[in-house]
Amino acid sequence: MDPFSPREEATRGPVLTPPAGLESSRGRTRGLRGPCQHVDVPDDKSDKLLLANWGLPKAVLEKYHGLGIVRMFQWQAECLMADQVLEGRNLVYSAPTSAGKTLVAELLILKRVLETQKKALFILPFISV
Repeated sequence: MDPFSPREEATRGPVLTPPAGLESSRGRTRGLRGPCQHVDVPDDKSDKLLLANWGLPKAVLEKYHGLGIVRMFQWQAECLMADQVLEGRNLVYSAPTSAGKTLVAELLILKRVLETQKKALFILPFISV
């Protein structure tokens, strides 16, 4: 059986859920262009940044662990916790090359695919400029 099969995970419940304690640390701030969300990660942020604490399927965690990805950066958690992003709202973010933008996109796409059992098309440039 395919470990990434949406049907296998469909009865599991929500995918990519914030770790306990992280959601309560959200607060509104004002950016240059209006309101935005900011996450003040608690002091024990190492646990909050572990991929294993975000409710991902075991097969997905194993793939990321095999690539050496066990935890995310604080800014990645902030992106995922931005105002209703996990509920399907849009997210626009910018970071330097090799900063981890793809991980955020992969996690959000994975959440949508597993929860809706629909396909996704993820288009990336072959070479960054």
